[in-house]
Amino acid sequence: MVAGEPETALNQYQQEHVIDLMVMGAYGHSRIRQFIVGSTTTAMICKAKCSLLILR
Repeated sequence: MVAGEPETALNQYQQEHVIDLMVMGAYGHSRIRQFIVGSTTTAMICKAKCSLLILR
């Protein structure tokens, strides 16, 4: 387990361990919830420094 915000912690872990591909699941939320809370998936897409495979 890695503590912290998912986007920051996962990107840091990826850089420390020289990972070339990250795979993550995506779960659809309503547009209202996504607008208010945000989306971890969207943040990961914007901040990823390597290839990112999104599975639904």
